[in-house]
Amino acid sequence: MVVASSNPHNKEMQIRRRISNIFNKREEDFPSLREYNDYLEEVEDMIFKLIEGIDVQAIEEKITNYQQENAEQIMINQARKAEDLAAAMAASKGIPVQADTDGPELTSRVCSWYPRSICTDSCWRTATTNRHGTTTGTTCWWAGHAWLCS
Repeated sequence: MVVASSNPHNKEMQIRRRISNIFNKREEDFPSLREYNDYLEEVEDMIFKLIEGIDVQAIEEKITNYQQENAEQIMINQARKAEDLAAAMAASKGIPVQADTDGPELTSRVCSWYPRSICTDSCWRTATTNRHGTTTGTTCWWAGHAWLCS
């Protein structure tokens, strides 16, 4: 995916946002700080090459392969990030954080918000209705984040 933008800053921010959503491992995911730093350096190299238009085809293939091989870990890390953000928002408002056990029924659904993703054991569904009372879809709640399910 090549990002075309007349503003170089916007182009860089779009690329960084996209890559950080895919390559989203944390320091605790690595056995040593050295391995984590190597991972961060590799990610920064890819970002630089995409921004500068260097080996874009090879980088895009690498990103696609990584996404396919690490889809489950990417989703887990996205959920952790959403949980962290929800907890931080709640803490900033002085709201105690609630456990995920007191919500609607748990389910497993394929969601349309992220390609090939699957809501797993902590996904809660609620029906969405319009003002006429007609069911228009299902909202899937996972890790404090909501999206429409297919």
